[in-house]
Amino acid sequence: MPAYLLPTSEGADWTTEHPPSYDAPNPRQILRIALNLKFLIDEIVPIIYTEEQITCDHSRILNSRVLKLARQACGGESDRKSSRKYQSVMIFCLLKVCSWYWDLAACELHNAEIYLLRATTAQQLCKLIIEEEEQIDLHYTLIQMLCRRYVINENDLDCDAESALELAMDMHCTIVIGSSGYQRCLKWLWRGWIVQNRFDPSTYVLCEKIPSYQFTTHFHPDRLKTPMYQNILEVFFSVVFLILYTIVVNSKDSEAVTGIDVCEGIFYFFTIGSVLDEVYKVYHVGWNYVGFWNAFNDVMYSIIITSMGLRIVSVSPIHTKYPAAYWDKISYRILSCAAPLVWSRLLLYLESSRFVGALLVVLKHMMKESIVFFFLLLLMTIGFLQGFLGLDSADGKREITWPIMSNLVLTVLGEGGFDMFENFAPPYAAILYYAYCFIVTVILLNILIALYSTAYQKVIDNALDEYMALMAQKTLRYIRAPDEDVYVPPFNIIELIITPFMHLMPRKSAKEFSNSVMMVIYFPMLVFIAMKEVREARRVAYNRMKKLDDDANETDVAWDLTDGYVEEDDEWIPNGNGSGIAATQRKNRRSLQLQREAENVDPSFKVKRTWYKEVKSAVQPVEKGFESGIGWENYDIYRELSEKHASTEKKVEDLTNMVKELTNLVKELKIEQTSK
Repeated sequence: MPAYLLPTSEGADWTTEHPPSYDAPNPRQILRIALNLKFLIDEIVPIIYTEEQITCDHSRILNSRVLKLARQACGGESDRKSSRKYQSVMIFCLLKVCSWYWDLAACELHNAEIYLLRATTAQQLCKLIIEEEEQIDLHYTLIQMLCRRYVINENDLDCDAESALELAMDMHCTIVIGSSGYQRCLKWLWRGWIVQNRFDPSTYVLCEKIPSYQFTTHFHPDRLKTPMYQNILEVFFSVVFLILYTIVVNSKDSEAVTGIDVCEGIFYFFTIGSVLDEVYKVYHVGWNYVGFWNAFNDVMYSIIITSMGLRIVSVSPIHTKYPAAYWDKISYRILSCAAPLVWSRLLLYLESSRFVGALLVVLKHMMKESIVFFFLLLLMTIGFLQGFLGLDSADGKREITWPIMSNLVLTVLGEGGFDMFENFAPPYAAILYYAYCFIVTVILLNILIALYSTAYQKVIDNALDEYMALMAQKTLRYIRAPDEDVYVPPFNIIELIITPFMHLMPRKSAKEFSNSVMMVIYFPMLVFIAMKEVREARRVAYNRMKKLDDDANETDVAWDLTDGYVEEDDEWIPNGNGSGIAATQRKNRRSLQLQREAENVDPSFKVKRTWYKEVKSAVQPVEKGFESGIGWENYDIYRELSEKHASTEKKVEDLTNMVKELTNLVKELKIEQTSK
């Protein structure tokens, strides 16, 4: 096959057996493709089916003919390059169609059920197309269909460029996110095997460094852009941040105001860097970046920044109404209130674990569901509070306003009391308080329990897809606001300091200067990255030698004697002798030899060759049922009827031919008799 050149983020060329990037269709063409796909879905889902009929494997509704029609809806000439150019936007367009159906369901409530079913159909079509294309051309699926950003024209306006990968995550399309191709794309992005093209931010390319086992190739600051390595750095700095917080919050051992020591200064340095990072990402990504953990971190940083401000006031020469010791005491007390948040923040970086990830998803959904409870509680509390305040001011004086407010709050927590209302405006205050207690403790709290139970059950029933959606959000969080140079907080303050000087340098010199700075501050991490990747490069080289995908042979399963890779024979810094590859080949040959010898001990042990044919004949006709749209359950009946119909047609055709022959013979006899 001819080799093509694929541009990479480094501006180099990477020789592959895959064609170069296609030109993206223009926004109006993408709109037409989306309209064609919407027409297709409207036709194939004219009535309300059960959702299982749509989403089940080898659905009779979404059969192979529908998938073929979906590809044809993209247009293009019959040649592969033209059609593939337009088919690359299929997933993006189907997700847009899904969002249109959601909008219709919100506007037309009487037809909401069928619109939601059609939205599910669009998602399932995405999943089927991704998984089918993954088997045909993996790189095309990952780079063109999922990672590339496209622009669609809606209401005569071009929307912001967005990829199918990002759109599925923003829309929380768990069906699409759960597809194998989508998860594989996330895995390659997480490892840094797919990187953003430095010359075109709308496209992604395969990293040319992956198959190289030269240590210096991987020892480069650009590899820090990999989400996996950024996550490792964030986990490390989060632990350091926690240690510094513990030291600072427990360092107060006297009433005297002491200056800011080294640990406290580093702690504030970490905090300022994290705050600047949050502001930077929100500015570049927009509201899509804002989520549960961002709000959580913002609350924590606000508390720490407030404490830091008061601490600076206490040690500064500024004269205030209160002495420095007062501000110092308040500062430490406010800082102590952040302790639960600082420790809980570790969960953000442990969400890669499936257990912690599922736990966080449940927690997030419970917090969303509790909004209804708190809204109702707020309305009830304000209403009853106004009633009690009215009773208090009925005599022209307000005497127990604050006790009333505190008692209403304590009632929600189960600590309220009836004592204060016994002699207060009888019997009106007692009646109001009894009603308030009944509504809060019997009705509202049970509503909260029901909401939490519903949220928990909803997440647990779909726990795997929700976890994969969480990991998608985690991965895309690192790549949606790409920085030219990666300075993980608190090192982003160093970037802020050197940026003005870099603007005074030529672009190339500024880049070299920034790389030098990062090599110094990230030296241990870069050594770890290079050592890790040069070992992985051996396996990638072995896979390419076997004409397998780059991520093959990562696990050694028991039922395949030729899979896996022997990494133990590779040195930490490979020297090019191919020891791991040779060891893997020896292992595979030995495994096959031992298996053959063990099987040949008893000549009667082997099964007959006809056994394999019998197994295939016993299999249900799933593929043929999917292709025909009949379904595997009814395909045998359909096949028998088709055969009988074909046999009948043949008999009718034979009889017709016989009648024609007899008619011709009669005509010939008549002609002969007439001639005589």
